[in-house]
Amino acid sequence: MQLYLPPDWMLNKDFLKEILIEEKALLRLDQVKRISVPQYDELSVIKLWPMLQSDEKFMRYFPKKLAKGRVPDREYFFNLLNTF
Repeated sequence: MQLYLPPDWMLNKDFLKEILIEEKALLRLDQVKRISVPQYDELSVIKLWPMLQSDEKFMRYFPKKLAKGRVPDREYFFNLLNTF
């Protein structure tokens, strides 16, 4: 079974710990519906991230904390958004 993992900079020890105690989760690779999103300002992670942080189902696949001023990886973010 292959899992869809975020990029290395998002996959830190705290996120791995949350996965192991089942607070957070990872999808199987075959469950992810991939998408290629054009680079428009309206479709930026910076604009959409605050709106989706209240969605518990979506946030289950992201670390609780990111480095200050960072948003999730664009490809990972939009692939999960497209999946849900």
